[in-house]
Amino acid sequence: MLIQPTTADTDRDRSSERGAALIMALMVSLVLVFLGMGLLLQTSLGLQAAGTDRWVTKALYAADAGAMMQIQMIQLGALGAAPGATGTQVGTFILEDDPGLQGMLKGQFSVTISNFCELQPATPVIANGVPSSFPEFQTRHFHLRSEASRDIGGLMGLTRAAVEADVSSFPFMEDQFVPVRLCY
Repeated sequence: MLIQPTTADTDRDRSSERGAALIMALMVSLVLVFLGMGLLLQTSLGLQAAGTDRWVTKALYAADAGAMMQIQMIQLGALGAAPGATGTQVGTFILEDDPGLQGMLKGQFSVTISNFCELQPATPVIANGVPSSFPEFQTRHFHLRSEASRDIGGLMGLTRAAVEADVSSFPFMEDQFVPVRLCY
C-alpha cells in the first residue's frame, strides 16, 4: 500500500517556520553563556573572599601579638610608648608575619595599643592554692585595646582587626612596677 500526500499537506505555507531552529539554538547558547559567566564570577568572588578572610585572620593575630607584646614590655619595666603618644595611646608596634615573602604577600601590620589601664590593685600570686610572698611577687590586672591594620602604599587600613581584653599577668616584682593609668 502506497501512501500519497494529499494536496492539503503539500500546500501548507511553511514560511512562518523559517529560522525557528536557529532562534532556539541562539536562545539555548545565550542561556549557557550566562550560566558559564555566573559560574566564573562565583568562583572568582569565592577566591577573593578567601583571601580577605586570610588577611583579616592575620590582622587578628597581629592585634593579639601587640597586646601580648605590651604586657611583656610592662613586665620588663617599660610602657613601650611611641614618641609623642598620648596617655591613651601607649605603644605602636610594626609586626611582620613572614619576612621572607615578597611584595604584597608580606603581611606588615601596624599595631596600636590604646585604652591601657590597670583594672584593680595588684594581688598576690597564687600558686597551687597558696599565695606567694606579697608584695615581692604580684599579679597585675590590665585592660587594653590592640588594633592592627595592614597598609599598602598610600592605602590605609585595607585590613583591620581589634582585640579588647582584660589580662592578668604575673609575676611582677616591686622593681618592675611601672605605673599605669588606673581605670577603676
